[in-house]
Amino acid sequence: MRTNPGHTAAHGALLTIGEAASLCAVSVRMLRHWESIGLLHPVRDGNGYRLYDEHDIARVRRIQLYRDLGLTSEQIAIALGQPTKETLALLRAQHDCVEQRIAELQEMLRDIDALIAHARHDTASTQSISTQSTNKEDDMHDPHADEAHERWGDSAQWMEYAEYRTRTDDMQQQADLAAMQEVEHELAQAMRRGVEAGSDEANALALRHRASLTWYHVTPSMHACLARMYTADPRFRAHYDTIEPGLADWLRAIIEAQAAAECVDVEHAR
Repeated sequence: MRTNPGHTAAHGALLTIGEAASLCAVSVRMLRHWESIGLLHPVRDGNGYRLYDEHDIARVRRIQLYRDLGLTSEQIAIALGQPTKETLALLRAQHDCVEQRIAELQEMLRDIDALIAHARHDTASTQSISTQSTNKEDDMHDPHADEAHERWGDSAQWMEYAEYRTRTDDMQQQADLAAMQEVEHELAQAMRRGVEAGSDEANALALRHRASLTWYHVTPSMHACLARMYTADPRFRAHYDTIEPGLADWLRAIIEAQAAAECVDVEHAR
């Protein structure tokens, strides 16, 4: 809050608007504004110039106080002109508003800290954030997450992943994982039924698979790159082939066919 100078207008002295502004550490423009909305009522000399006495200066300082407390011009007018009980009611309401704003800012600060921690893959910082659940903390120790950060920590997709981790709670993340697993089982069923890559059904399933990858926005070209990884990385191949033998190769085929339908050069996708 601003602290006003200790000087006051000399008893009986009249100050010009510039002198009053300097004395109260406020702009001339602000004094004119307060007058225009009825908060100040300086007298005028014979030439029409504003003059401020000690009562005007005292009123300016009261206005400054209530403005610094966050009251609106309308509320300040009430505080200056109504009984004390009216002012106290305004202050109690303002107290509640400020408390609410403090809580919102504290939550915002926690989210900022969480986003920084996820983006940096900072295990210690993440564990110190009270809003993080045990599951989120455990994931920070996932060697796959460590590897992903090492390889792609400077990419836009990693930042999107950090944003996803920050804006979703553990329950939502579990729901997203369950939805992806449901799509994987539908893929396995379609493969068993002999659905062919490039068919309408296969294309629809490829799109559903891409949509289930909620951690960051996946473009058709990126989806084709991921499909290559599903067959090239033994861990991903084992994951899909455990669901259904041969699923990794079949999934790659339907993803590449769907991406090609969107004019992606699958062989050179990046």
